[in-house]
Amino acid sequence: MRELNLKIVVSKKAAYKQIADALRQAIQAGQLRQGEKLPSTRTMAKSFQVHRHTIMAALNELVAEGWITSHMRQAYRVNEDLPSGYFESAQISVGATARRAHKWRLVRSAAAKAPPPDMSGVKHTFKSGTADLRLFPYKDFKSCLDDTMRSSRPGAFSYGDPAGHPLLVESIKTYLRRVRSITDREVVITNGSQEGIFLAAQLLVNPGDKVAVERLGYQPAWQAIRAAGGELVPVEIDSKGMVPDSFAGILRRHRIRMLYMTPLHQYPTTSTLPIARRLRIYELAAQAGVPILEDDYDHEFHYRSHPLPPLASMDSEGLVIYVSTFSKILFPSARVGFLSIPRKLATPLAAYRRIVSRQNTGIIQDAVARWMNAGGFERHLRKMRRTYAERLSALNEILEEGKAKGLPLSWSVPDGGMAVWVDTGMEADTVAKLALQNGVFVHPGTDFQLCPESSTHLRVGFAGQTPQEIKEGMRILFHAIAGLK
Repeated sequence: MRELNLKIVVSKKAAYKQIADALRQAIQAGQLRQGEKLPSTRTMAKSFQVHRHTIMAALNELVAEGWITSHMRQAYRVNEDLPSGYFESAQISVGATARRAHKWRLVRSAAAKAPPPDMSGVKHTFKSGTADLRLFPYKDFKSCLDDTMRSSRPGAFSYGDPAGHPLLVESIKTYLRRVRSITDREVVITNGSQEGIFLAAQLLVNPGDKVAVERLGYQPAWQAIRAAGGELVPVEIDSKGMVPDSFAGILRRHRIRMLYMTPLHQYPTTSTLPIARRLRIYELAAQAGVPILEDDYDHEFHYRSHPLPPLASMDSEGLVIYVSTFSKILFPSARVGFLSIPRKLATPLAAYRRIVSRQNTGIIQDAVARWMNAGGFERHLRKMRRTYAERLSALNEILEEGKAKGLPLSWSVPDGGMAVWVDTGMEADTVAKLALQNGVFVHPGTDFQLCPESSTHLRVGFAGQTPQEIKEGMRILFHAIAGLK
């Protein structure tokens, strides 16, 4: 056959490279077979309307790569040594190239999740735990980034300690000591709290191990534990958080290898675990030799009083791994989370992190450390705390308005956090779906369940919108609820 129809992809590459790409693709697609003769260089030059030397350059490149062969005074041919199995899997079907699909053997998998809702028409989002990025002091933080870039410290631009940039590690240790009463522990910086939870689970949980978790909780954390092979065992919660008697009963029935909990602002109900319950749960865990993974995801946002200190601050047995994040204070893409851990865990945890993600970006870590040390972190935090307290008040006011109009609403104003757990008195999935159709996003209680069951609760995040936006969005939500009565 003297003719060959090739698909040339026009690009900024030299003409001979475009022709070489087209010939290579023809071989890969099975359009040209092993040992098959190519048209003469004169024929191809005329066909592609280029100089014969351009064709020669393209063919010589493919000879060098091993796709075709050339012998003195003989035609160019497709290399006969190319594996026949490859060509058998590159058969041409009508109008397309049909290839034999590789059968993947997956030895790990994440739990299947429902596709995210279409947010294109959403005007009001009451997403759980979403900060208002409009409030972030970008110019202030940029000055710290500029200082980092000017300093040219090798530690900020090269590979560093997988435990974190030394300046930020020390800044966080100081912050934890002064603000959260956590002392004499090591700190490992992570890509958000999610990586911290994943690392802890990988180090402590074997396939088949049972891990106790709150009956309602944070799905991504559960997925990280399941990814390590853990089997989740639900612990009952009530209006005050985890129920110690339920945990005690589980310890009697199962060999529990880890307890994951959110004691400050229980996720998703926002309740604060009283000190008596904290001490009892810690006592039970210590007696059974069960490590505790304490997730303190929004410690800073407590409005009525100073928040209770974390379990990690009273960890006399050295069994608490404390995970937290600055994503709610900075911005999510900064990916600055951290683990505060007993010293015995520092080396194995940092070593494991080295093979998982190596480290966070040193530039961001250096800039955050500068921002903390200059006082910008705490100034912004004080402003956010005041603002979010006002927004919580606005949400409470509009909920009272809805209740006064006869809607079956009930809730408790939390001591802190970024959301309110609202009982709508009717099926929450239906309410959330109808609200979404009207441009309002809100989480139904079923998003946080370990054991699927019906729910009448919504987790209503208030931090991401102004008081006016909150009231406008909630009135649309009320209209949806009223339509279901």
